[in-house]
Amino acid sequence: MAKNDLKVKPEEIKKWAGDIVQTAKTTISETVDNIKEGSEEISRKQHAAKEKKELLHLRPVFKETLIERPSPNRSTLTPFGRFRMPTMIHVVEKDKKHKNSPYCEHALGHLSVENGVEVLNVYPHHMKDLGVKFYPDMGRKIYYVHPFQKDIYIDIEDYFHQLKTAKVDELERIAYDLGAKHAEIIFRTDKVELENEKQKAELGAKKGKKKIVDVKAEHNQNELKKESLVVEKTINLGGHDDPHEPDLIYFKEDEDIKNLIYMRMDPKNKLKNKECKIKCSNSSEIKSSDAAKIQGALDKMGGVSAGFSLMSETLEESCTTLIYKIEF
Repeated sequence: MAKNDLKVKPEEIKKWAGDIVQTAKTTISETVDNIKEGSEEISRKQHAAKEKKELLHLRPVFKETLIERPSPNRSTLTPFGRFRMPTMIHVVEKDKKHKNSPYCEHALGHLSVENGVEVLNVYPHHMKDLGVKFYPDMGRKIYYVHPFQKDIYIDIEDYFHQLKTAKVDELERIAYDLGAKHAEIIFRTDKVELENEKQKAELGAKKGKKKIVDVKAEHNQNELKKESLVVEKTINLGGHDDPHEPDLIYFKEDEDIKNLIYMRMDPKNKLKNKECKIKCSNSSEIKSSDAAKIQGALDKMGGVSAGFSLMSETLEESCTTLIYKIEF
């Protein structure tokens, strides 16, 4: 083999050098791209972690959360967990921490827990976006959910009055639909039981207990009027013999009212009169056992009249019986 055959031509050396440089450039470029992508991924993860932390802390509620309006029996998934429409709505101005957070820019409100009660704090100009009705109007501060119609929220201070009025109206429609000639609606409050319950509640609050059992009120029961009778409404109608089954909301599950309708609708047995006795607390969302917790939430939030006591109203409701007398 000739010596000249072993020599590498200059143009080949130049080509090899170019290939090495190009390979190095490509490798460096790919490495830079990988580092850049890795940095971006880390940044995205850090941002997502920060966002999740902020959402968990601020708990904003957005319109998207309410597309299928969740109720206490149905929930939707949110970045901070499952969302259920709370039983209480508080109308508040947007506070500083929610105003300053970019994650709450388009929020309708935010969730909070007050004395163990889940509350939806809604901003005034977004009340209409919640997809619920407010009674008696949208000018109040704190609302509580209707016991049977979960898309209705009632002013907490007017809660029992609104329900009482609605029950009376439904009983009046029942009388009309069943063809009654006369009906009377009476509210009877057991004053002795009420005073006993108030004493128990006061002692329970002092001792920090939820219930006090077998406590007798420290008053002379003989000096108390045993009951208060209020004739809420007297209904006089022409009467008819073509009864039809009424639509019920408040008394849909009440056995006494269901029995009244059944007997009146039976053509073989002409019902002449009936008296129904119904415990008012049976058709209320707020039970005596929950009232203390809710009262604590109200005290913490403010927004109710100085003399308002949910505890007192709930206790009176629990000691009141609705008497419905109807004649055909």
